[in-house]
Amino acid sequence: MKTRTSLILLTMLLPNSVSAADQHTQVITLKENVPLLFVDDTGVEVRHTLFRTIHQAQRSEAPVLTADKPWEVRRVYLATVEYDSDAQKFCMWYLARLPPNNATQLLYATSTDGLSWDKPLLGQFSVQGSTENNVVNFVGDGGGEASVIVDSFEKDPAKKYKLFIHNRNGYCLGYSADGIHWHEYPGNPIFKHGDTCKLTQNQQTGEYLAYYKSPATVRGFHRRVVWLSRSMDFRNWTEPKLVFAPDDVDDEWVMKADERTEIYLMSVFGHAAGYVGLPAMFFHMPQVLDGSKTPNEGALSSAGGAVTATGPMDIQLITSNDGSHWKRSSPRISVIKRGPPGTYDAGAIYNTDSSPVHVGNETWMYYTAINTGHGAPIPPKATTIGLAKWRRHGYASLDAGPEGGHLQTKPLRFTSPNLSINADASRGQLQVAILEADGTAIPGQGFDESEVMYKDSTKWQVRWNDVSDIPQNRPVRVSIRLANTRLFSLESADASGR
Repeated sequence: MKTRTSLILLTMLLPNSVSAADQHTQVITLKENVPLLFVDDTGVEVRHTLFRTIHQAQRSEAPVLTADKPWEVRRVYLATVEYDSDAQKFCMWYLARLPPNNATQLLYATSTDGLSWDKPLLGQFSVQGSTENNVVNFVGDGGGEASVIVDSFEKDPAKKYKLFIHNRNGYCLGYSADGIHWHEYPGNPIFKHGDTCKLTQNQQTGEYLAYYKSPATVRGFHRRVVWLSRSMDFRNWTEPKLVFAPDDVDDEWVMKADERTEIYLMSVFGHAAGYVGLPAMFFHMPQVLDGSKTPNEGALSSAGGAVTATGPMDIQLITSNDGSHWKRSSPRISVIKRGPPGTYDAGAIYNTDSSPVHVGNETWMYYTAINTGHGAPIPPKATTIGLAKWRRHGYASLDAGPEGGHLQTKPLRFTSPNLSINADASRGQLQVAILEADGTAIPGQGFDESEVMYKDSTKWQVRWNDVSDIPQNRPVRVSIRLANTRLFSLESADASGR
């Protein structure tokens, strides 16, 4: 694995930079296993002498899943990976081109370690006269992408799993009790056009958010951009709205008239105070192929050659408090760095999962990798699935130097009695105080009574002398002092510190 690289955001965080409107923000609920991330300031009200660092993931040196079965034709694309804690296994939904017509279909794989994957013979759909395969699709010929969620809010066990998938007619919805046997909702397709999509769920309200690609004219070009539709019942959806598109900074690299930046698709996942987005930035470079090559996509040019939209893709990190209005990180780095020339992911990080998997002290995120640019001929183009790893919740941190720093959260309501801190204080220290929502001290839980954190831990449970329980009957604020320390997240934890 490569050494993790961290790049520091150039903007220093200013002290007490809070508007009057922000001081009356609604209370943020801290559910177990739904952390408050410090990727932005959606959960922070006061901050002093701290700077933010965006962290690049470690990428796997080889793909974890390839098209190695006779019913898979050269390419596999990630849909979703979830960890089934009851069955103690990883479950992957992915897409592959199937013979005889290379139509995209949804397939299923499992793993005990997240690294080596089994493709069970499910006997559901016939491919070239045999049902000995792992196909689970229900919508006929696919055309683009798919996304699966395990719905913790669903009361009907038959609909525990939800599917958002694209076929040649548009975007369709499905449900399943086990993630293998799928049923179609009536009224499909719910949206037309496009091909890529990602589904996520608000872990506070249960609302479904469907992000998908559809074109729009942005600054003179017909571009791939991201649209959003919302639903509370998975049946009735809001009118789609354009929510993320390239800006003029994204086009600063452009040298030729037809070059431009587009958003190929965007994965989104939530945390206690908002959302993290991982858009695939497509650096669109039209190219005319000679007659000896078969294009991946495109039409014939007037000169008789094939025009293909090629170019690399990078995954950036953006944030939002509501899922609709997005803020860019600065600098705009690739958080999953493409591999060196000749490697399986040298050309494009095509997409990522919308459901990060937490394995011990690490956060794992699977991604579709391309060895060439997006529109390269096949061969040599091949797509596989790779694995990116961060420290647990380690996408970004708030960092303090030797002079120290301080932050105070917005009002939080804990659903468990303990507070777990994810920080690296191995070269410094960190202390915590709990305050009432109005900022007054809570006796026995101030800085003077706080144990001091001197180590690197993803789940350090805070205690104050003989006290450890956080009030649960009212909102409180968490105040943190730190020096020579990186702070990644905090969680409402059970008694074991999870």
